[in-house]
Amino acid sequence: TTPFGHPSYVILDADLRVRHKFIGPCCGYESYFDCTADIAMNLDAKLTGYINTLIQEGNNFSKDTPAPTPAPIPTPAPSSAPTMEECRTGDFSPWSECSLKCGSNPFSASGNPFEGGIQFRWREVSPENDHRCPSPIETRPCAPQLQSHRLSCSQFDPPNACISELGEFYSLETVASGFSAPRDVAFHPTPGMHLREYSEGRKFYPNSGEEAWVVNGANHSVSIVASVGTEYQTTISRRDRGYYHYMVNATSLAFNDVSNSGRTPDRDGFNYFAICNDNANTYLEKKEPNFFMGPTLYSSDPENRNLVNRLGEVCKPEEPCYFLHSDMLHEAPACIGIAHDPELSTTYGNVYWAFDSTGNRKMGQLVRFDFQQPHGPGSMDHSVAAVRRFVEIKLERGPEGVHAGMVVHPTLRQLFISVPGGGKIIVVNADSGSYARTARMEYPIFSNRLPSFEYSIWECVEQRVFAQNIQTPSGMALSNDGGRLFVAERATGNILVFEVDSGALLHSISTEFKTIGGMAIAPVSNELYFVDDKTNTLNKIRPESPCNAPFSSRLNPDFISDLEQAQQAYGGELSLTKDYRCKANPIIPDSSYFDQVHSDTGYADENEDVQSVMAGMDASAALLVNRTDCGYDSDLNFDALLLGGYFCHLCLPEGHLTCDTGGECSNVQWLGYLCNNEFIISIEDLAIQITTADGTKVESNDILLKRDVTYRFTILENEENVGLCTSVPSEASSPSRRLYGSSGSMSSDLLQTKCATKGPLMISVTSSFPSKIVMFVEGNEGASFTVLVEHENSKRWWIIITASAVGFLLVVLAALFLIRKKMTSKSYTNTKDENSQDDSSTGSSGEEKISFPLH
Repeated sequence: TTPFGHPSYVILDADLRVRHKFIGPCCGYESYFDCTADIAMNLDAKLTGYINTLIQEGNNFSKDTPAPTPAPIPTPAPSSAPTMEECRTGDFSPWSECSLKCGSNPFSASGNPFEGGIQFRWREVSPENDHRCPSPIETRPCAPQLQSHRLSCSQFDPPNACISELGEFYSLETVASGFSAPRDVAFHPTPGMHLREYSEGRKFYPNSGEEAWVVNGANHSVSIVASVGTEYQTTISRRDRGYYHYMVNATSLAFNDVSNSGRTPDRDGFNYFAICNDNANTYLEKKEPNFFMGPTLYSSDPENRNLVNRLGEVCKPEEPCYFLHSDMLHEAPACIGIAHDPELSTTYGNVYWAFDSTGNRKMGQLVRFDFQQPHGPGSMDHSVAAVRRFVEIKLERGPEGVHAGMVVHPTLRQLFISVPGGGKIIVVNADSGSYARTARMEYPIFSNRLPSFEYSIWECVEQRVFAQNIQTPSGMALSNDGGRLFVAERATGNILVFEVDSGALLHSISTEFKTIGGMAIAPVSNELYFVDDKTNTLNKIRPESPCNAPFSSRLNPDFISDLEQAQQAYGGELSLTKDYRCKANPIIPDSSYFDQVHSDTGYADENEDVQSVMAGMDASAALLVNRTDCGYDSDLNFDALLLGGYFCHLCLPEGHLTCDTGGECSNVQWLGYLCNNEFIISIEDLAIQITTADGTKVESNDILLKRDVTYRFTILENEENVGLCTSVPSEASSPSRRLYGSSGSMSSDLLQTKCATKGPLMISVTSSFPSKIVMFVEGNEGASFTVLVEHENSKRWWIIITASAVGFLLVVLAALFLIRKKMTSKSYTNTKDENSQDDSSTGSSGEEKISFPLH
């Protein structure tokens, strides 16, 4: 359990003999939170006791005792690396059959539409896998062997050939709208688990339909489209309380959907999801970029504080809810694409691949993030993780706001990457490459300085171009059977369908959308979904009839036979994409692409207590409460505010959106914040109790509702199943139509009754509100309380006073202007008279001597 990344410990003495072996104190607990700080700190006492005993033994060792004679170390025989002359190579085999059976491909990896295949030849090389020897294999592009097969595959396809996901005939359908610059879509692997039957005062139907999650770039949120395609379909949006860092300009989203990994439940990342943030950590342009940014990991399980209210407590079904991140790593600023790796070798299954468009500031790069054991909600410990940077995978981002699709083939172990700026799709062998060197020197912005945090550069990775000449490729989806790859050509609005095995283009769909982003195939209905940025819509390709005659494979079976025979004769795998002469470079260059921005903040502190959940947060962060140097280039590091437990602070962006309209927040350090326009209502035996979100009791006569403010009264579930009601001005009423009685209350014909049960009663106080409102238990107006409303003219008086002051100032200025004008006119007249006298005596023109006084 964090911060102890390894559950077993061994104590060695001076002779390297094993003296003690034991497991850590937190091993075996079912829940992360069951191992308390006191239990975990027993490790320190245990280690200290064992080590002090060994030190004492060393101090008591007699000086007269002869030191043991070390065993002789055998001298290794000299060896020399093979030279090119010493490498033994055989003759090349004949060229294999072409991998492509038929057809042409305008997006061919070779660039030639008529050479869409590949062929190889091989030879014996020894020593094997030595980079100093020649490659055992060569490849070249090729065309189908028969001329008649090079233009068309019709002779191999059945009549009316089609794509399984599209059907024989299909149509475009808008599924949902009203998003905010949607960038990506993914389907939750366990529909209903997150929302359940009730959330934020709304009813949901977890057993009806599938569940699509749409990430919005413009308002930094995730919209959950529940019960897709059923009568219960509805959409709810939520985000992180610190969205300006954890979910900012989110461009991609990926779920861990591996349900059968064999991992124990407490070590399984199933149903987790990661968000890719396209931002250089500018806090919505309030701060100069420091590039301390990367993917954020969340658990979609609402338990264990993964879903919280504003105060940071477990969110009740009646309250507004927010994601609370489980982990975040900071090595991919301006990330535009992310994919989960369904591998089964890591302990927790939290491996994600990311498109880091910043890279080395010249070209984007591929980064592999293994969150390993997430630090969990409420912690800032980033010491247990492994980040690998693949510098040879060069990526180009293209236009701002364009999503880059990424998908990992679960059986082929191939990572497909859409490169919008390069107009191509590349394929990377997800299990290839080798460690070259640490990345900390060249890329000195990273999440943690402790040695348990791995940050490295990997080289010699296998890669190839899958397709090119695509006009801004963006979204990407892999068919459920792994046979077809769907690629959105954003610039044209087309969706291209490729066969994975051959790389051949099977079909193209023309749509009316010109800003297609992410795509996904629904796991149950098997339909293709995609989002569109400009229209703010989620759409799908709707099959009108099933596909009974799918396209035949374009892969040449003779090519597969040749490859199998070659590998059998070679005695091992022959890779068509591996650079057999590549050697990872361990030399660290004397340069860095960034400057470390957290040399003096908790994020980069070498003291593990600063970020440890066991020791608490950095206590010095409490001093940040009075910082007002919020400038774009000020010394205040906004990341330190989050590390210091601030979600409400003068310097953090969009403070006016933290609460409901017109509300003001107050920070509760390490937990969250309170809003002064939010109240909690409990009803028991018709008795009403009012509290703030932190449980502080409030008397109704202490509440004064202000105009132009929206108030949230959250009614908790009660045994009577009754709600709270009030009568407020109807939307049709206006100040000019209000009719008041002698009591100053509004006429009933202009009132509407609003009620809420087990959820929020939202009251927006406008200028048409009376001076007080009565709130009562639904069905029983005798159980009630009265709330005063700010005097309707109070703001008007301020406006009148302000207007009067401005008017008076304008009158004074006008008077001063007239006086000065009069004085100027008089001065001009006097000057003219004097100049006239001069003219008569000299006989020269008066025009040259007239001068105007300067004022």
